[in-house]
Amino acid sequence: MKGKPNLDNFLAGGAAAAAERPTPGASGVGPTSVLAAQRRTKSIRIDPALDLFLKEEAFRRTMASGKRVSESDLIEEALVGHFRV
Repeated sequence: MKGKPNLDNFLAGGAAAAAERPTPGASGVGPTSVLAAQRRTKSIRIDPALDLFLKEEAFRRTMASGKRVSESDLIEEALVGHFRV
């Protein structure tokens, strides 16, 4: 028989979330991996030429690397380089 659910465990994410949560000060955690774990959705309007460039570049990199490269990855890469995050 299951016991009464614990609201604190639910809000904290439970054991599964604790296992996924990185330990503070863990080595190998760079700024890009932190950014990837905390992505936010932004709606932006860009020039149609830039939109076409992003699509073509994402396709070119996907074909070259053999793994999917999204337009969001390219935008994030450009912003990280611009702001030197």
